[in-house]
Amino acid sequence: MAKEHLPRIFDRFYRIPTGNVHDVKGYGLGLSYVKSIAEAHGWKINVKSEEGVGTIFELIIDKATNNENTNR
Repeated sequence: MAKEHLPRIFDRFYRIPTGNVHDVKGYGLGLSYVKSIAEAHGWKINVKSEEGVGTIFELIIDKATNNENTNR
């Protein structure tokens, strides 16, 4: 995806403009949900993209410390 879209891809209802071609279904909610859930857990999400090559999403989950409940 083009770099100018990266700052907005986690916005609710944001979809990359495709002109008159509408072959991708969806409402632009999925990535906003992912970001909300990640932030609620204290996680981080990063995205790297090279137009015409591909996009990588990275979810960073910190390792639990000894004083955190790990038996969930």
